[in-house]
Amino acid sequence: MSKAFEKILDECLERLIQGESIEECLARYPEHAAELEPLLRVALVAKEASSLEPRPELKAAARHRFQLALSDVERRQQRRGFALRWRWRWALAITAVLLLILVAGGSTVAASSDSLPGEPLYPVKTAVEQVRLWFTTTDTGKAKLHAQFANRRAQEIIRIIEKDRPDRVPRLVERLVNHLDEIKLLVGAKPGAKVKQFLLQNLAPNMLVLRDLELEKPALRSALERARQAYADTLQAMEEGGGEGQ
Repeated sequence: MSKAFEKILDECLERLIQGESIEECLARYPEHAAELEPLLRVALVAKEASSLEPRPELKAAARHRFQLALSDVERRQQRRGFALRWRWRWALAITAVLLLILVAGGSTVAASSDSLPGEPLYPVKTAVEQVRLWFTTTDTGKAKLHAQFANRRAQEIIRIIEKDRPDRVPRLVERLVNHLDEIKLLVGAKPGAKVKQFLLQNLAPNMLVLRDLELEKPALRSALERARQAYADTLQAMEEGGGEGQ
């Protein structure tokens, strides 16, 4: 992470604590919005989770997970040379999300899985995704998760359009493209058969739906075309990479 981005993130975290919305911060730094948003979402969930009081029987488990999270994050960040302040803030954010899951049980997380942007549980949904990515250690494993999350974003785009909320489509397309870009970075040169199969079997049908919606919604044509082109580019990168790993 560059020093400039770290400074921007620190500023946004401070403003978030003071009550500023995530959208206001992203509007201030649009060129970093794609990188900032998932981190700020996790931080927001962390802020909300910090006010919860865990049930007595969960306190020991929460404390244990807290220590594990801190130890794991410290090892990872030491290897990558991140600043100390960033290391601890991110560790606390992840731990707070874990604590939220512990306190609320599976019901909150399960309920969030069907949420859409703008709904109360959507930050929980994206925060849990970030935690899953964090604790996945292999590039292929991360690529599989990004493929799964790309499919979610495509489904969310379809549902958002059905609910007549076109203003939220460009941001979702940005997230979808980011997932696909991550897949290319992680396994583009050594495509995994399971990742490619998931994209073909799960994301491809949604891409066809987006094509039809593009024809029906001229105002969204540019955004939806970008999503479909990113999908095609990801598959093309896998074809050019050669090989069929797992």
